[in-house]
Amino acid sequence: MNSEFERARAQILARELDLKKRERLSPCIKEYDSLLGKLKIEGHPKGEIEALSQITSIFRGTYTDVLGQIERSGKSGIGAINAIKRSAGTNFQGLCEYAIIQWLKTTNMPFNIGPNAPKSMKNELTIYGEDADGGSFSVEPDIDISLWLEDENPISPVIFISAKTSLVDRAGQAARWKMYLDLHQTSCMHIKSVTDCPINRTNIRIRTQHPITHSIVTANIYKIDSTQPFGELESGQCRNNTYMFKHKYTTRNDSIERRPQSWKSFSEFPELVKQVYFEYKKIQNIHLPPH
Repeated sequence: MNSEFERARAQILARELDLKKRERLSPCIKEYDSLLGKLKIEGHPKGEIEALSQITSIFRGTYTDVLGQIERSGKSGIGAINAIKRSAGTNFQGLCEYAIIQWLKTTNMPFNIGPNAPKSMKNELTIYGEDADGGSFSVEPDIDISLWLEDENPISPVIFISAKTSLVDRAGQAARWKMYLDLHQTSCMHIKSVTDCPINRTNIRIRTQHPITHSIVTANIYKIDSTQPFGELESGQCRNNTYMFKHKYTTRNDSIERRPQSWKSFSEFPELVKQVYFEYKKIQNIHLPPH
């Protein structure tokens, strides 16, 4: 197992096995696998891509199974409430990661995948700065899923996905880190020359040279059974928490959902991954020494 692709494939298969071992996530995985099988039987040539748009329906459809697991575990009161909330968030993140793995297995791209920053990059991905009193602060990235290449190239791409069931009260940390990242990565030559520039004032810095693409995906289910059956993507609070993201996705595919133009179906996420990867390979080829 010497090639980059073979190592990456072994890594995502190991990660897939880890996800399958999670009891709370098992109903979601079972239904997702069933969906993939159905799409294959129906002759869909890109079922692993199409299924990405149906994660919300799978997630919600298995909710009662998860509740049953929690009830059988003996939890009650606050303990049960906390378990339900925790399972909702981790199940959505886990199902999104599992779905991406199923698609990656159909490709030849040597991406690794995990729920956090890769260990080899953890320290270099923390953003550092200074406050108005000269004190230092640090902000770790809000990562629910990450894709990276283990090719030892300091400029290989990294893709982060913040996966949230709701954007109203769960996207704040992701937005905060993304804004700091934008300050650090800006190519503007003028803002840095201004004394009161936020970059100069906070001395924002990050150690990594890896180009980072940070996207966000939501189940879009906030108040779906009460006052907002169409979702939260048109709300002011959603815009406040996500305007800084260029790549925004929803896993709903029903006709009731209201989706602003800047939001896309999660089934389009593979195109972003391919774009990032092939742009990197193009740069690599340009810098290869002549034979």
